[in-house]
Amino acid sequence: MESIKDKLQSPAFLMFVLYFLTAISLVLFFEKGTFILWLNQKHNPFGDSFFSFITLVGEWHIFVVVGIILLMYRFYYAILLTLTGLIHFLIIQFLKIVVFKAPRPADYYADKLSSFNLVEGVDLKSLYAMPSGHTASAFALATILILITKNKLLQVIYMLIAILVAVSRVYLFQHFMVDTLVGASIGLLVSAIIWWYLSFKNKSLLYNNNRLHRGLIFNK
Repeated sequence: MESIKDKLQSPAFLMFVLYFLTAISLVLFFEKGTFILWLNQKHNPFGDSFFSFITLVGEWHIFVVVGIILLMYRFYYAILLTLTGLIHFLIIQFLKIVVFKAPRPADYYADKLSSFNLVEGVDLKSLYAMPSGHTASAFALATILILITKNKLLQVIYMLIAILVAVSRVYLFQHFMVDTLVGASIGLLVSAIIWWYLSFKNKSLLYNNNRLHRGLIFNK
């Protein structure tokens, strides 16, 4: 298993640092709607189709599909993904519904919504913007896959897809940049903490069980 230091220095996590610094700069130094208004002016048919598709990676059923695939390889990986999915979902829903109750762009700009470029077929939500659940799910999934994958190119692809999901949520007028930034951070941190705790901090809990390092089809 690669060390924590090796993982943190991987190109994929350096991509996250670059994304985080860019996003937090936009959040801190510009008005709330600056990025979404700028991106809305860049709409085009390809972008509409592409981001409508890529945003689906943040849906819950993708977690299920990937979980089933991981079961084929190692039960331990499937457990990591399941715990990540459940814990990050509960955190996101608590923050959305109990803590922030923040309006989404469609509600924030309700008085001039007709003047924006909106993607046909996208059901615009009006409430519970903070944090972005799709973005959190995409980063939670990407982080787990990065942590269990040795191939650097695949790691970069996973992170790139997660970042594109974050952009898609703004492009589709579902979230502000700050919503996706918080969602991305939660998704990554939840996955990383679960992986670290079970794979390094407390190996005796699950990791040292050799039976969990087998899958339904493939063995270790």
